[in-house]
Amino acid sequence: MTAILAAFLPVAMMILMFSLGLRLALRDITGALRGSPAYGAGLALQVLGLPLLAFVIGSLFGLSPMLMAGLMLVAASPGGVTSNYATHLARGKVGLSVAMTLSTSLLAPITLPLVLVAAGVAAPQPASLLKISLGMSAVAIVPMLLGMGLAHFAPRLVARLVRVVDPLAKLLFVLMVLATFAQNWGAMQRAFAETGMAVVTLAVVAPALAFIAGRGLRLEPAATRTIMTEVSLQNVAVTIFVAGTLLKSPELSIPGLIYAVVMNLVVLVLIGIANLAPKGAEGARLRVR
Repeated sequence: MTAILAAFLPVAMMILMFSLGLRLALRDITGALRGSPAYGAGLALQVLGLPLLAFVIGSLFGLSPMLMAGLMLVAASPGGVTSNYATHLARGKVGLSVAMTLSTSLLAPITLPLVLVAAGVAAPQPASLLKISLGMSAVAIVPMLLGMGLAHFAPRLVARLVRVVDPLAKLLFVLMVLATFAQNWGAMQRAFAETGMAVVTLAVVAPALAFIAGRGLRLEPAATRTIMTEVSLQNVAVTIFVAGTLLKSPELSIPGLIYAVVMNLVVLVLIGIANLAPKGAEGARLRVR
């Protein structure tokens, strides 16, 4: 079962990102990087806000030092690559999501060791973190760039291709969520009593803070939904790799195993809420303003 999932997940991820690339232009990503308040707010929440939030939550729940460090490790991990496709399903701004994911992946070799040291844990070598972050990002970036290239040079072909790839990508996204449940459910059940409620609190409060920040900065709803999705989906594979492989500490990975399940539930709720409103309603509200 583990071998099947290990083979399925990267292939499914590449198809998801290829389907996104068919709808994406380079200007969508570069535009998010040029003085965008949404990008700045999202990055601040992801890099600074989430680790501080994890520390506060861990203190309130009285977690042991190692579980506290594990919760902060989850919060300090870069954005999950599935966040880009989840943003598409939540009617967010995919270019902004991609920009945030790439930025947090590139910053992780610096920010993640700093957070671990602050939590009282020996930090892994930045080179190892950069290798895993870039390796996992490449699984997403290469097929996305291929899709973007096709969209630019063969728009007529893409118009036909989208009708086939879109339904397949949505099916694969659902299967990936179910695969995450299957892969982590047993570990989550065993460890939930120790740190489960702290992890659930982090998963629920993080998008709530993003929503408050978006409203406070008067961001457009699509940008707010993007930040909510991005701060919810962490790259838990990096969390588990750092805890289990680099630091040889299975206990440190416990919050990450639980978060891998809970974050998908939270994001499915966000996607559902985003799609309840009629598609024209947002535009109407923005025109009234």
